[in-house]
Amino acid sequence: MRPAPRCDILCVLVVESTQHMQSLFHGLYDTVITRLITQMRTPVIVEPAGKNSQAATKATPCVRLGVVFYGDYFPYSMQTCSTQYFTSNYREFTKIIKAHRFCEGGQLRCAATEGLVAALEMFDDFAEFDPEAHLTNVQQRHAIMVTSTPPYAEGCRENSHMRYDGFGLDDVARRMREMKVSFSLVKERGKQIEQIEGLLKSANVSTKAPLELPKLMSPNFDVQLIGIDLPIPPEFAAPLNAPAPIAPATLANIQPQPVPAMPPPKQQQQQQQQLVPQKNKADAAALPIDVSVAMPKKAKVDSQPPSAGIVSPSSEEQLKTARGKAKPKASKGKTSRASDSPAVAPQAVPM
Repeated sequence: MRPAPRCDILCVLVVESTQHMQSLFHGLYDTVITRLITQMRTPVIVEPAGKNSQAATKATPCVRLGVVFYGDYFPYSMQTCSTQYFTSNYREFTKIIKAHRFCEGGQLRCAATEGLVAALEMFDDFAEFDPEAHLTNVQQRHAIMVTSTPPYAEGCRENSHMRYDGFGLDDVARRMREMKVSFSLVKERGKQIEQIEGLLKSANVSTKAPLELPKLMSPNFDVQLIGIDLPIPPEFAAPLNAPAPIAPATLANIQPQPVPAMPPPKQQQQQQQQLVPQKNKADAAALPIDVSVAMPKKAKVDSQPPSAGIVSPSSEEQLKTARGKAKPKASKGKTSRASDSPAVAPQAVPM
């Protein structure tokens, strides 16, 4: 009966060992790194190694954990790098992490290249000198770097293997690609470390974008993972319809607006006249229509126009007779009630 297929994972933590990192690392280990280790220990599908081997089966990986603490060069730090070799005992590994004492130094720069080279040497030592190496089936290699300070620009000088003499960050990236090491970065939020951030593209064989954890899950560190599909709990996941954050107004993101062209003088005067309110003018359509004003009056036509200065004798006699008829006849000894009232004045009869 053939033995069950094995799946081994090698993982090295490369941690910056400074006083500034001491107050932040233990919270990061309890909230993020323990989740990463648990995720790497979940069962995976192991593909067959050859044509005559059995079909793909599910296996629980054996995760071997190692750690590299790097600080500053002497005399700012008493020890530049300290390493702990691989162990598959998770409880023992946690005790080593909790018991570590962070050193001084690293206020401006740290020996980050020395820490990455020490991680590469640990991978080499397992493949060349470990007695259990021939029994393992290493499927994945991970290097997870926790940093907060920019690295020195000079090459490596504290290495153990001669092949890494004078190694820089570009040489580290090339060697990681040869060994198929998945490089993940855990960087303090608000810090810009372009030299280390560039390793996410140059050191990884995979071209997939890194998995970024939400800020609620890791408030102090920006976590970018390669090769580890860590599920995000629902309480930390961002809502689907969340509005996009508005960037604060700075001089860098304010686009200059073009100055509008001034119109010519004649056009400018016409625009000003249109903007001035005309109080004395009213809208003719809004006023009510007055029939008496709207309709023109007909001129009176006299059928018999009077002649100028000529009066016929017959017309004078007609006027006299009309006046005599118009005068009322007063009765003798009798007066009307209206004339006796003091409130009513006698009306004059026009002559």
